[in-house]
Amino acid sequence: MKHLEESVVGLTAIKLINCKSLVSLPTNIWKLKSLESLDLSGCSKFQHFPEISEAMKHLEFLNLSGTMVKEVPPSIGNLVALRKLNLAKCNYLEVVHDYLFPLTSLQELDLSSTKIKSLPANIKQASQLSRLCLNDCNSLEYLPELPPLLQCLKANRCTSLKTVSSSSTALAQGWEKYIFYRGLYEKHKFSNCPKLDENARSNILGDAQLRIMRMATASSKFKDDKIEQPSYDSDNDYFEGFLRKRSSVAIRFCGNEIPNWFSHKSEGCSIKIELPRDWFSTDFLGFALSLVFDFATFYMTVGYVPHDYLTVGCKYNFKTSNGESHEVSHHLYYLRTNDRRRDSHEMFVWWHDNFFEEVVEGAQSPTAFYKLVTEVNVDFAVMDFINRKRNLVEKCGICLLYGKDAEMIKQRAL
Repeated sequence: MKHLEESVVGLTAIKLINCKSLVSLPTNIWKLKSLESLDLSGCSKFQHFPEISEAMKHLEFLNLSGTMVKEVPPSIGNLVALRKLNLAKCNYLEVVHDYLFPLTSLQELDLSSTKIKSLPANIKQASQLSRLCLNDCNSLEYLPELPPLLQCLKANRCTSLKTVSSSSTALAQGWEKYIFYRGLYEKHKFSNCPKLDENARSNILGDAQLRIMRMATASSKFKDDKIEQPSYDSDNDYFEGFLRKRSSVAIRFCGNEIPNWFSHKSEGCSIKIELPRDWFSTDFLGFALSLVFDFATFYMTVGYVPHDYLTVGCKYNFKTSNGESHEVSHHLYYLRTNDRRRDSHEMFVWWHDNFFEEVVEGAQSPTAFYKLVTEVNVDFAVMDFINRKRNLVEKCGICLLYGKDAEMIKQRAL
């Protein structure tokens, strides 16, 4: 590289993927001031990451996944434009130092399949961090308070995870900074984390309520449909792309009880609600939904691991006092089946933005119809890839959300 420096001064990307003999890089790599992307993924013997001697104003993507690096050097602070850092499958990485999170530009961090036991407390100050992946971190025992604008957390199969701190105070304090756009999709996943204690479960559910109310209130104020939509990654959530026409929040973790803040609960996969007279008021924000899935009974009945994905959907049947009715069906989730413990229960909480603006046949307006509705029946269904219904839902719940409750929930969290 020393002899090529002048000829590659404008180089923007370096890919050295799966170079099995690569052990280190020369320090003068940082002379490439135009460099935007550095990919060393799969370089299984690479372990000596060079000190970053000077500010790199254009490097946005750094991929060290599958390498032998043991730590990120303090000089990473010189990567002033870094947006995405991938350290997945770095089997020798045991500690993430706090100096990583003064990186004010960092938006995505992947630490999957590493040996880390915890994250530094100052991660909550990573104001731009929107995506954090911790899948298969089997040594991870503790999660601190996380950034309030974190949209995606994947902590699936963290088999040692016991403690999850509440982020409710930060969520409430940062409420007004929340940026909403049509198609915004928040997800927080703790599938197959069997050691979560009761306090951790309580914190996850408390944060879920705040996240749902935050997005629901923001959605109700959103008027400009011309806002440019961001692009989405696909990774393991390929099928979830079909759901992103609507804004939503989804939370998933091991559990067998519908959250206490759900006002309507039922055994099985259906629920009937007698609605109050003024239920469809101006500050109505929609329904929050919750399901408990019984995988033990499911696998006992099926006897084998079916196709990778099951489709979770719901059907609303609204009825008025004068006998009119209107059905609305929605896909909620595409559920992977081949990474579940066969003896587990899992609890899901969702919110999707209002579908009440959809045309109701025979009604002057959707609003006029829903104001006459006195009852709603909701049926949840899980279908396999050849459209067979699967008996997986053990419990279900619905909570009616209203804008007037948002301030009370925020104050309780502060």
